[in-house]
Amino acid sequence: MKLSERTYSWYHILSVICIWIIAFQWIDFTVPLWFQATTTLVTVTLLIVGAVELLPLQAGWRWTMKLIVVMASWRVVLVGYGVYTPSGPLYPDQLRDMSLSFQPYIWFSLAAWFLFELILMAVKGKARIMLFLAGHLIVFAALDSFTPYHLWMNVAWIVFAGLSWLAGCHFREYQLKFPQGWGVLKSHPLQIAGNIIVVFACVLLIGTNMPTVSPLLTDPYTAWVNRNSGSGGGEGTVETATSSISTLAPNFEQAVVVSGYSRDDQELGGGFEFSYSPVMSVDSSVRSYWRGETRRLYTGTGWLDYLSEGRNNRGGGGSEEFLLNDPAPKTETMQVVQTITMQNEQIYPILFGGYAIAKVEYLDEESSASFSSSATWYPEEAELRWDPSHVAVLSSSAEPTRLYPRRYAITANIPLIPLEEVREAAYQELYPEGSRDEQYLQVPSDFPERVRLLAEQITSEGDTPYKKMELLQAYLRQNFEYTNKPDISRKQSDDFVDSFLFEIQQGYCDYFSTSMVMMARTLGIPARWVKGYAPGSQPSPETLDRFPERGMAYQVNNADAHSWVELHFGDYGWIPFEPTPGFNAPVLYKQDDSVVAFADIEQPDMSDHKAASGGFMDRVSPQVLRIISMISAAVILVWAVYRFRSSLYFVFMRMRIGHKLSAAEKTVLETMRVVRALRWRGFERSEEETLRETFAHWSAANPNLSSILDDLLQEFELASYSRDAYGEERWRHVRDLSKELFRNTGKRR
Repeated sequence: MKLSERTYSWYHILSVICIWIIAFQWIDFTVPLWFQATTTLVTVTLLIVGAVELLPLQAGWRWTMKLIVVMASWRVVLVGYGVYTPSGPLYPDQLRDMSLSFQPYIWFSLAAWFLFELILMAVKGKARIMLFLAGHLIVFAALDSFTPYHLWMNVAWIVFAGLSWLAGCHFREYQLKFPQGWGVLKSHPLQIAGNIIVVFACVLLIGTNMPTVSPLLTDPYTAWVNRNSGSGGGEGTVETATSSISTLAPNFEQAVVVSGYSRDDQELGGGFEFSYSPVMSVDSSVRSYWRGETRRLYTGTGWLDYLSEGRNNRGGGGSEEFLLNDPAPKTETMQVVQTITMQNEQIYPILFGGYAIAKVEYLDEESSASFSSSATWYPEEAELRWDPSHVAVLSSSAEPTRLYPRRYAITANIPLIPLEEVREAAYQELYPEGSRDEQYLQVPSDFPERVRLLAEQITSEGDTPYKKMELLQAYLRQNFEYTNKPDISRKQSDDFVDSFLFEIQQGYCDYFSTSMVMMARTLGIPARWVKGYAPGSQPSPETLDRFPERGMAYQVNNADAHSWVELHFGDYGWIPFEPTPGFNAPVLYKQDDSVVAFADIEQPDMSDHKAASGGFMDRVSPQVLRIISMISAAVILVWAVYRFRSSLYFVFMRMRIGHKLSAAEKTVLETMRVVRALRWRGFERSEEETLRETFAHWSAANPNLSSILDDLLQEFELASYSRDAYGEERWRHVRDLSKELFRNTGKRR
């Protein structure tokens, strides 16, 4: 037997376990980078395919079981994390919805499955195992050295798995080449295990407990990074031109653009890398966009800052001082308290919170009066701006300190949108003559005409302003690609919106939100651009067990930096819209007088309308289709079990015995199965009889079966007493005999 052959031995089990250990180190590395649902799904997938791999099944059955169980895990995990909420019958509604909601999570799952199978198939023998481990150790060492992640324990686990795998490979080769010597080794398991444990302990314990020693020489990479930084290089922040990106320049000649809350929005565009550094945690009973600043004046390349807008403020911003907002008499609100805890040392020009802030309470130990003097309330924009230049002497420091509250509580009046009312409200009802705020309709004089024409074409089927905006939102979500690295080489137009809609046609939130604001304005709908943070994520049950002090607060990081749209609908006030694919604005809809339903903004289907007279399947209700499908599936399942009952029997026996059945073993099992089946059909047999005696009186009672029974008995005895000489051809002959026997006794197999 070759070592490369897949066998169901102890070595095969050990190989799967070692691959598991190494794979879980990669999963541990990706925990801060992936959504928790993705991490859990990949983990479950690897556990499933590994566990099924250990079952002694034929390849076809093994792959079938893996596929079924993995697909079932997709539904269980993603439903558990709220990625998909089952609605309607399983077929066809849920199957259709699952095919849409499971992406892109399942691609991570399938990729993990593919890599597991590839490693299990390709990494055979000591040389390949050592090469495989060397690659992992080099990569993890580089990541540990040149990234903020500490991966030393992951490296230790990989070394442990590698040593175990190599030891197992050595003993497996010895077992196959020297079976007698292996028998001697098996008689001394404690001595062998003790030697292995001592070697492992020496390698791992010494490696993990070595003291930290500063390098005598600077490695070339560090020397190159610090070539211009002198002896004390630091990390600086360069303000960028978009709401969702910021630039880190740690003494590099070329800055690295990463996601985050920006200070300058006058030059939008370009690409960025995602940064997952923490920003804040928000304890809130309602999921919200954590609103930052708004912008009114579009220049063709971006948005002017608030100082260029000529805003009016009403002061305020003191602790527990009520803040007045623009009225929206036709929209009720729900009061929610949101506690924000900042998790970095940044000083922002704004205090974050859900729309619309009504009161703020500073929870820091320092004086609230010091904070109050730094805050200014702008009611028209619903912004609580912060003066980043304000300094004060705090009790904890003798030096003047730049202030920004590290912990504060926002009382927000969350609008309850009367969706049906506002959707049916006509333009004249929403915007009586002279009531529109022209500053939210500002369009540059040289704004491209084709943008306005496109907006009119998209929204032509909408008969009210709100319906038009739904169509516009759906168009942007369904016809453009989301990417953090748009191909700006396609850009030809000088206008940011025009180049996105007609040339680049891909981008991130700034592209989508700015385009919707300007297209809405060309249609006479007051609009403004808003930047801040998406809701973030709540901790998984596992994280909550490890860090119970965090509670269920939303964890927001710089990858959640976002921009979106707010549109004004007369007495209904400002309503958020979300044109960026992959994001859903958290909106509270007033469902009736007593129930508030949380929902995402609806996305009308922009595809062509279906013909009114569909085919037969279109006229059949989903319930009827489900019943028909379930009955059909049950019939097929029963038929398959009956049709392949013999094969299923051998699969069961193979699992029970624990190894692949030989031709002789299958012949013995098949003969005994035939005997049991004939007894069920009325053939008598005494418990004291031998098989030869049983077949003798069955042949006497049924002369037409005599030759078949004699041949079957001969094969049984040969398989029982000459197993090594018994081949597959004789086993196939036994199968033919059993089939003929069943046919002649009035039953088909």
